[in-house]
Amino acid sequence: MNVLFEILHRWLAPLGIEPPPLHLVGGAVRDHLLGRPPKDIDLMCADPEAFARLLGTAHAATMVPFFGKTDAPCFRVVRRGNPDDFLDIVGIQGGSVEADLARRDFTFNAMAMRVQADGKPGELIDLFGGQRDLEQRCVRATGAEVFVSDPLRTIRAVRFAAQLSFEIDPATLDLMKSTAAGLAGTAGERVARELFLILEQPSCASHVRMLDEVGALEALFPDIRPMKGCVQNEHHHLDVWDHSVATLENCEAILERAEDRLGPSAAHVRGNLGKHNRLAILKLAALFHDSGKPAARAVEPSGGRVTFHGHEKGSSAAAGKVADRLKLSARDRAYFENLVGNHMHAIDLSQPQVKLKTLLRWFRRLGDGMVPLIILSMADVLATLGPAASPAERERHTLWACDTISLYYSTIRDQLASKPLIDGSDLLAMGVPPGPGLGRILQTVREAQDEKAITTREEALKLANGMFAGHKTISSPDAKC
Repeated sequence: MNVLFEILHRWLAPLGIEPPPLHLVGGAVRDHLLGRPPKDIDLMCADPEAFARLLGTAHAATMVPFFGKTDAPCFRVVRRGNPDDFLDIVGIQGGSVEADLARRDFTFNAMAMRVQADGKPGELIDLFGGQRDLEQRCVRATGAEVFVSDPLRTIRAVRFAAQLSFEIDPATLDLMKSTAAGLAGTAGERVARELFLILEQPSCASHVRMLDEVGALEALFPDIRPMKGCVQNEHHHLDVWDHSVATLENCEAILERAEDRLGPSAAHVRGNLGKHNRLAILKLAALFHDSGKPAARAVEPSGGRVTFHGHEKGSSAAAGKVADRLKLSARDRAYFENLVGNHMHAIDLSQPQVKLKTLLRWFRRLGDGMVPLIILSMADVLATLGPAASPAERERHTLWACDTISLYYSTIRDQLASKPLIDGSDLLAMGVPPGPGLGRILQTVREAQDEKAITTREEALKLANGMFAGHKTISSPDAKC
């Protein structure tokens, strides 16, 4: 028996009575026809609350109203002790199964399948040619009003194209273009969910371009508009926006070839970016890392050279507006703003004159958040291909980035996680008064420990004592100049 119908049989067969007419609807039908394992299983019936309660009683399961779905409220029945085992019971919208399907977004989501009492499949109801479009790998709207009734469906269309490797029907693309402006009023949380699902795909840059071509990105993020046509200096071959998309493309290429570039560290990097929304936000940062350049653009009076001094500050402010628009959590916002606001620092850290102490200080400050920042800097440098850009410099920075990431996972991470050789109580016992001076001594001792300049508690105490004695000498009113 198919996995989907094994699940339905497990839920329905124990009822012992004939259930009300049930139809499997939405993504579960689509995934079943594609041979994909089901994610959410939606069963549609006339009285969803009553049937959900019946299921809950039969299985000693929990029934809760669930209003997170966009199509309609539903009642989720969750097996106790296994939150991943659940069914969503939804009502019939519009008075009939056919009317309900007509309200849905895309043809392959507007199919229903009758479900028998034992969970076995019955008749497929396909009013809009959804099965044909699955076979032809096509995203097609069910009607002309699809995007008017919910502008978010423009992003959903691109999301399905990205996830399923489908093409979007040309007439549907035209509808998306004509209604994209409506995205400006769409709730940020809904936008973020769909956008992140696109950005999490391995090669999403072409789909980001598609969102841009239909007008969705400018409707969502007006700061993109001045990036287009903003001519850069001789180090760049593209304007600010196209350079940003090229940076995204390079991010994806780096990650796709991570094993070649990073060796054993590739698995660590994938684990790093697999946390929370990190992969999606890294790609979002690639798009907005230079968003402050249009406002910072200046032309030097002598020579006419274009400059963007301090553009990181403007980019950070723009990132804050993006975070506000998407209603990002405090954690995701901090991660996003760190990437955008510090992207030039990662390039500066690669310079040969930078000391290990400085690099370690940044790793101590950002932890494993330094790794995606270095990847962003590598993608940024690789996207800088103007006539004045140095191929040797690109190669040097790429090697530094790969070596530094590998060094972090092989050595630095454990160094930074090691217990400090001394702490504040040791300094207080030495006579160091509480205050900023104590903190500076601890920081200096810790940096010496990280650099392996000291390795024992005795050496740490000696260094701290020397710093404190020197400070007392300099501060003494009897000290001679």
